[in-house]
Amino acid sequence: MWVLLGAVACQLVPFPSGLRQLVSPYADRAIAALALTPVEAVDWDSLSLDPFATLWASAVVAGCFAVFWIARSLIERGGLRQASRWVCAVGLAAGFLAVLQAATPGRRIYWYFEPQDPGGRPFGPFVNQNHFATWAIMALPLAFGYIAARGDGRESRHAILRNTRTKLLHAIDPRAAWLAAALTIMLLALLLSLSRSGLIALTASAFLTLLLVRDRIGSGRGKVIASVALAVILAVGWADMTALGGKLANARGGVGGRLTIWRETLPVVRDFWLTGTGAGTYLTAMRVYQQSDRTVYFNQAHNHYLQIAAEGGLLLIVPAALALAAFVRLGARRLREDLSARVWIRAGAACGLFAVALQSLWETGLTLPANAALAAFLCAVVVHRGHHSHHQH
Repeated sequence: MWVLLGAVACQLVPFPSGLRQLVSPYADRAIAALALTPVEAVDWDSLSLDPFATLWASAVVAGCFAVFWIARSLIERGGLRQASRWVCAVGLAAGFLAVLQAATPGRRIYWYFEPQDPGGRPFGPFVNQNHFATWAIMALPLAFGYIAARGDGRESRHAILRNTRTKLLHAIDPRAAWLAAALTIMLLALLLSLSRSGLIALTASAFLTLLLVRDRIGSGRGKVIASVALAVILAVGWADMTALGGKLANARGGVGGRLTIWRETLPVVRDFWLTGTGAGTYLTAMRVYQQSDRTVYFNQAHNHYLQIAAEGGLLLIVPAALALAAFVRLGARRLREDLSARVWIRAGAACGLFAVALQSLWETGLTLPANAALAAFLCAVVVHRGHHSHHQH
């Protein structure tokens, strides 16, 4: 992890011109093409085509690492359920805003702020509806996992309740009601976003959920399954399924545009295969490498893995791949070892990460700090060390 952060910071370090020319021979040519006036030769310069953009990207990466370490520490002290409730609460608020915005005209953020991107389609607190979908597909499985963990953890107590009246009073659970509402609103907002990549990724994550917890599904899951089924029915009932069906049927149109972007990104990967153009500099690089209509510049690769390859080269790809492999190995071990009800929350977080990994084949939603921070939190949930004390639900 520290190696990955160091690799990003390395792109900001000034190198002697000779060494820079050796490891990144096309950098000077790209900078000259970007400049409006002749560029004077310098003895020292960084590997990044836009040091300010790379500095911002490194700050986001460092912030995500901080979120991960802080969240894991809090979770290991017994704050898993409370933190999960906070994510559900934020999802309820963001989803509610998105649903209201989908029902009203206009393209302003919070109905007031004009987005800087002229092509932006604000949806709730996000400028782009696909970026909202990235957040939702991570939060939804976590919410489901938390609801399931509450139902699982309460089975033993149900067995010792002594009379029917106490059972009825115990069944009236305001917290379960608002959690189900959060699940419904987030799912409805995801459907209204008409994000094909988000819906497909969420469906895949649902199948992964079933695979991960198939041994835990048994008696006492009826209430959980019924709550989720009700949320799905309500969300589908309120959503514009005709528009969604048309968007899914028109998937071929989106493929054509992305193929053009991917094809014109490959020369960047080829020319900067070792050190990349600099984290956060995709738009800068495409001002030189974009060959198609320049009425609108490509500001994202619509494939996060391809964008990492362009911006980071092997300098970022290698540590990122090693970190991912270590995370998957540790996460799988934690899931196997966890025999408590909290395994549902852990599995939900893993499914959210799997969903966003799939969506990243089509989008770059994790470039948004809010989405990256939620992903860091889910990583902490997956790999935290379990504790043996019991806490409130």
